[in-house]
Amino acid sequence: MKRTILLSILFIFSSMLYGQYKEDAYRLSYLGLGFGARSLAMGTAYTAIANDFSAVYWNPAGLGQVKRNEISLGLSHYLYKDENTFLDEKSSFSNSKTNLNSLGLVYPFPVQKGSMVFAIGYGRQVDYATALAFNAFNKKATTANYPDNIDIRTNVLENGGLNNWMVAGAIEAARGLFLGVSLNVISGSYSYNRDYTGSDIDNNYYFYEINRLYTIQEDISGFTGRLGLLYETKNKKGRFGINVKLPSTLSMRDDWVDTENYYDDIPDSDYVAKDVGYSEFDVTTPFVFSAGASWTFGDLLLSGDVDYTDWTQMEFKNTYSDLLQENTIIKETFEPTVNFRVGAEYEIPLSDVAVRAGFAYLPSPYSFHTSDNAQKYIT
Repeated sequence: MKRTILLSILFIFSSMLYGQYKEDAYRLSYLGLGFGARSLAMGTAYTAIANDFSAVYWNPAGLGQVKRNEISLGLSHYLYKDENTFLDEKSSFSNSKTNLNSLGLVYPFPVQKGSMVFAIGYGRQVDYATALAFNAFNKKATTANYPDNIDIRTNVLENGGLNNWMVAGAIEAARGLFLGVSLNVISGSYSYNRDYTGSDIDNNYYFYEINRLYTIQEDISGFTGRLGLLYETKNKKGRFGINVKLPSTLSMRDDWVDTENYYDDIPDSDYVAKDVGYSEFDVTTPFVFSAGASWTFGDLLLSGDVDYTDWTQMEFKNTYSDLLQENTIIKETFEPTVNFRVGAEYEIPLSDVAVRAGFAYLPSPYSFHTSDNAQKYIT
């Protein structure tokens, strides 16, 4: 009877895993830290600086400041580590990725007045690499999915990311006033692997061990764009910028495989179940409005940015009715947020060396979260 109840619970849990949820919309809408070594080092407070290739992402109007041809190349190494306590037992797990962060070309066209600059290239928007492990002996059942007296071993790995393939242009419409636009083709992938083992080490049940491997492979494609404005003061010490990220239209296909193995010390009692399937859906991400200012004090450059995003604008489209119902839950669960980012750069006198630092504060978009749930970056 215990085995029957456990099997029923696991199959119910299986059916829940095959759907998409509001978290999927958030994952696809999240912009991450973007790219560009200088912008990352300054806490991504770059809307009012944006005078290199990474302007195609932070503020395309900033490209109008570039006076010479530029080739840009960047690599990134991402390390994620999780530590947790489950049933009074501590566990840790990590995941790391090294990727091409950016590759671009900036070309200023010769003009008699003002400037006209074009750029083309690639940028890694966000990495999905995460890891989670929890290991414990469940002496007393605490959740429906884990019966008592079971040794639990679970590992979860997420991988993938979003890539932007970009073309952009900017002009100096008036003295010190730059306007720009970028068009972005988005490609990417996401994978989820969950490996669960439940061992009946005291042999209280008719099975001895359960092993379950659940995987999702998602292919992502879409497009978006950005509109930018940047104004430089006459003394060239101050700059003010605005960047509008237009909603992204993304199309996804998820292929999933769920394999369950039940082992017993009784001959011919092993049981194997495998289920496969796929789903397709579209997601529209929200507008992101960014504004920033920077000022130069001798060898010191200071910058600050704010971003406004209304996360209730996320929306599932062109899919099955159950997933479309998540749009109502998105309205109830998410709320607008305002991000704050600051950065500094100091050029060491009589050298070609500059040191940079920054801080970014990104509140959680979930309406029931507090400031403790915000992401905080020191760069």
